Amino acid sequence: MLHETAIGDLKQNRAREVVLRRIRSGDYRPGQRLPSERELAQDLAMSHLAVRRGLQELVDAGLIVRQPRVGTFVQKTRPVELSNRLGIVVPHYIGQAHPFLSVLLNGVMSRLDQRDSSVSIFSYTENDHFWAQAGEPMAARGIQGAIIYTGYIIPEAELKKLEQSGIKAVMLKMVGTQTHSGISTITIDFRAAMHDALRRLLDLGHRRIAWMCYTESAFENIETKILEEFTRQNNLGPADEMIHRLDCEPWDYKGWDDILSGDNRPTAMVLQDEFMAHEAFHACRRLGLDVPDDLALVSLADSLPRSHPVPLSAPDTISIWTDAVRRATEHLVFLLQSDKDRVLDMTFHAAIHWKASTGKSRQLATID
Repeated sequence: MLHETAIGDLKQNRAREVVLRRIRSGDYRPGQRLPSERELAQDLAMSHLAVRRGLQELVDAGLIVRQPRVGTFVQKTRPVELSNRLGIVVPHYIGQAHPFLSVLLNGVMSRLDQRDSSVSIFSYTENDHFWAQAGEPMAARGIQGAIIYTGYIIPEAELKKLEQSGIKAVMLKMVGTQTHSGISTITIDFRAAMHDALRRLLDLGHRRIAWMCYTESAFENIETKILEEFTRQNNLGPADEMIHRLDCEPWDYKGWDDILSGDNRPTAMVLQDEFMAHEAFHACRRLGLDVPDDLALVSLADSLPRSHPVPLSAPDTISIWTDAVRRATEHLVFLLQSDKDRVLDMTFHAAIHWKASTGKSRQLATID
């Protein structure tokens, strides 16, 4: 199953947060025996293994205690008032099964004292209603600080309402998207990876390269500029002939088959993420194409590196975003615990790790 590992991590985190919230609210009182793992699993609609792992984190944090053959109990000493009540804000398309949400949660929790912190997830569907859909619910829940991942540009007026509410924030974004002078920002810059992907494929002898992207792309202007420069310098024809735009749900089999059929089909593809890669591998299997001999693949992101039939050339997305989220969390805690309003502006640069999906030429024989 494509998202099995990510879903497991997310359910474990959810089990932990639900039980923690019930302890904090008094639903589970000090000294009270918790429902069994199987009862909690049924209540939360998840496996008892996910519940067990979530409970173990609360045991490690000293909030509950296990008594063999008796049960699991809330510690008799009521936890102190939380110092850090944080929110993670994501666009609506990053749902519970999305691997990136698991990366965000794990990165945030690795930098918090779980005995003194809680983390809630909020989402928004419309940029123009960011405050109503995510900001107001955070304020109502008493959230003190938020890590906001922006896939697209949120209007300044909406972010201003967040500042006026007193909620501290650190923004995570990709280059070419959101800018806001008053909010700390950590940027992931994929431009070097874009250039590197195109140069490496050209060095391998590919001249029919397909650039796969979504119809709604936050950095469409950056992509277009890079491709126009690349095609002009290497006499590859118009840049728009390389570009294939897909809906945000890329599993349009007819579209993939049309692109990969015919005498002039591409011999190499640059993909946006693990979801496109998943569909590309499926299309190759249907059409009898071998990766990388018939079609070389490289992706600009991959949060599921173990899910592909051939190791996929891509940046180490999990490590890059985990480091960025950890740094964002550290700065957010600093903002909450100090009187200083220091604005952070930091950039992480993504570099491609070349693997079997791209193949090698004589020039690349020494590169792993």
